[in-house]
This record gives sequence, C-alpha cells and structure tokens, in this order.
Amino acid sequence: MIWHETLRRILLAAVALVLLLPAMNASAAEREVNAGGFPATIARESLPGPLAVIVAGSGPTNRDGDNTLGVTAGYLRKLATALARRGVASLRYDKRGIPGSAPLASEADVAFDTYVDDLRTVLHWATARFPDRPLVLVGHSEGGLVALQAAALGGSQTLAGLVLLETPGRPFGDLLREQLSPLPQPLLGDALAILAALEAGRPAGRIPPALSGLFRPSVQPFLTSLLAIRPAAILGALELPVLVVGGGADLQVGRSDFDALAAARSDVQAVWFAGMNHVLTGASGERTQNLATYADPGAVLMPGLADAIASFARRAGK
Repeated sequence: MIWHETLRRILLAAVALVLLLPAMNASAAEREVNAGGFPATIARESLPGPLAVIVAGSGPTNRDGDNTLGVTAGYLRKLATALARRGVASLRYDKRGIPGSAPLASEADVAFDTYVDDLRTVLHWATARFPDRPLVLVGHSEGGLVALQAAALGGSQTLAGLVLLETPGRPFGDLLREQLSPLPQPLLGDALAILAALEAGRPAGRIPPALSGLFRPSVQPFLTSLLAIRPAAILGALELPVLVVGGGADLQVGRSDFDALAAARSDVQAVWFAGMNHVLTGASGERTQNLATYADPGAVLMPGLADAIASFARRAGK
C-alpha cells in the first residue's frame, strides 16, 4: 500500500510537471528588456538568424497590438509567437506615450519624426546588443511608415530587410479623404478645406466641434508632418529587400495602398491575403463581424501570414 501510494504521488507530480511545462516554456520564451528607454519584449532570443523588430501602428497601441480604444486582440503578440514557432526571434516595444514608456511631450510638440527617431533609438540598442545579428523591420499600419522612414535614414549597419504590413502606400491625405468621404455636407467641405491647408503646411483656422477629434490645433503639427510622407517614393529609393503584405478585408488600408507599394520597385515581394483584416485575422466582408475581431483575443492569426514573413526574414537575413 505504501509503495502504491508513493507511486501515485510520483505520477501525480509528473503529470503536474507536464501540465506546467507549456507555461514554463512560454515564460522562458519571452524576456522583458529596456530597449534604449522603451519597454520591450524579446521572443525566443536564443534562436539563430535574424531578429524581427515589430513596430506598432497609430494611436495608443502597445507592443502587443492592444490599445485603450477597444482593440484587445493582441495581434502583434500573436505574430511574435507565430514567428518564434517558425524559427524567427522578435523584438516588440512600447512606443512613446504608452504608460510606462518614454513620455510624450505636449501633443503640439510631437511630429511623425518623433516616432521615427524613437525607432532608430531602439535599432541602435538592438545593434549594440546583437552586433552580428541581421535586423528585419516589421511595421504594421502607420508603424510601417515609421519603419520605412527609419530604414531610409539608415544608421543601423545590420538592417537586412523591411516588411510593410497593412501599410498605407498612398499619401496620407489621399487615404484620409477616402475615409472622410461618408461625412455629410457641409461637414465634408469643412474637413477637406482643413486637410488642404495642412497639406500646404499651413495651420487650419476654425475647426468645427464635430471635427476637433481629428483636426484639433494641438495635433495639427503631427498631421502636417505625416501628410508630407510619400511612401511609394521613399520605398522606390530604398536599397533594401522589402516584403509588402495586404489584406482584402482591411477597413483602414486598401488595395490601392498595397498596389502602390508593390509597384514602387520591380523587386518588391508582395503577398495579398484576400480574407485578412487590419488586426491580421480572417474576417468576413460584413463590417460588424469584421470589427468584432478587433476585441477578440481568441481570433486566429491569418493562415500563411507568419509563414510569409518568417520566410522573407530568413532569406533577407542570410
């Protein structure tokens, strides 16, 4: 009886250990670091080969892809996990303004180049930490524009490739006009007049209350700097392997953006996922169901997406 009780306890302990292993491995697979002043997570640092540096998109979006505006799908964390399973390590960081990261100055003092300079700081840290490791930038949405501009400015001798994931390819003003088009008159006319002034580098005058969320005076310096970016032209002059990825169910960035980037250079690699939406999961064409995935932590990453990015990163990093 004593022997049987001892065996039972050993078996129970073994089962408990096995059950704990996934959690232990998951914990060991990721490590929190301070990347030049920015809180960050390295996934599977011990893997050989390239390190993918993931750059989050616009607004208060953290390193996992979540924000305080209702996006809780954790799609960038899912991407990092999927890349690790395919043998590619990654670094993702909390950009300026995320709680716990570098603070924002007053809103009026923030320009697009602020985020570009911050990414370059992260890249300098990564280059110093991994001097012999090739870096591949993976920018999502506006983060793709930040990555594109940072790549164009150089400064990292180990930068090996660039992935533009659901990234605007047209000037931001064209994209914004498209998104504003459903507004009724005279509000649409007011919005277009404000946009034209900012594109010309002039501060806009009177802002109707209904448009203050987008065009308030304190955010106009940032918008003016963003409106000056010409993504396809920057990509066309960039001497770096590039992968452009787009999705047919994306409500923010469309096929014309994908096409503009894909055509910027004859050697751009491009992959189109007809059913992928902006949070990198499969979605129907119905808007309500599409938006529901933004708050769904269980939504599955688009099949084939991580394979395409991992394959590109390995080739670029050789």
